[in-house]
Amino acid sequence: MTRDTLSKKIEKVQSEIIDDNARDYIGGSSIGADCLRQIWYEFKGTKAEKVPAKIRRTWMIGKHLEGLILDWLEIAGIKVTRVWYNLQSERVPFFKGHVDSVWTKKDEVFAIIEVKTAKDSSFVTFVKKGLKAWNPQYYAQIQSYMGMSGIFNAYILVLNKDNSELSDELVTFDEIFYKALEDKALMISEAVTPPPKINGSPIWYQCKCCKFNRTCHT
Repeated sequence: MTRDTLSKKIEKVQSEIIDDNARDYIGGSSIGADCLRQIWYEFKGTKAEKVPAKIRRTWMIGKHLEGLILDWLEIAGIKVTRVWYNLQSERVPFFKGHVDSVWTKKDEVFAIIEVKTAKDSSFVTFVKKGLKAWNPQYYAQIQSYMGMSGIFNAYILVLNKDNSELSDELVTFDEIFYKALEDKALMISEAVTPPPKINGSPIWYQCKCCKFNRTCHT
C-alpha cells in the first residue's frame, strides 16, 4: 500500500515557507505577550525562524474558520465590515493594529468583532472564566483596538473546533489597562538591548514554539 504521496508534497512545500513579513511597529495582537524580549525582537525586525508545517496548517485552518464565522454572522443579519482600517495609538505612534471586522448599524460602527477558535478544553475555560482569565493576550489585543479606535464596544466570538459550539463575550473598555499597554510598548521600543528572557531554557513551554527561539537561546 502506498501512503502519503500527496501529504508529503504538501508538507514539503509548507516546510520551505519563510515568513519575511517583518514589522517595524509593535502590534496590538502581540503587546499582551508575557515575553518582552519576543515583542522586542519582532519590533526590531529580527529575522524569524521557520514555523513547522503542522503549526502553519493550524494557523491556516483557524484563519479560514474565522472567515466562515463572519459569514454566519452576516446570514444572521449582522452587518459586518471586514478588514477594517489600520489603527494607531495617538500617544505611541508605533503601537499599531488592524481590526478584522466591525459590526455596523445604520452606517455607523457599533462594535469591534474579534473571532477566535479554540480546542474544547480551552473553549470550556473561556465559557467558565471569561476572556481576561482565559487568554490575557487576546484581552490586551481587544483593549488595544478599542483604545486606538475610540470604539468602546467589542465582542469576542469563539468557535470550539472540536464540537462546533459557539460562545461570545461583550468586552468593555478599560482605559487604565490600555494606558498601561501604551507604556509597555514605549518601554520596549526604547530598550537598547533585548529585555530579559522569560526563561533560560529553550524547551520552556513558552519558548519552544517561539519563532525567535534559536536567536534568543544561543
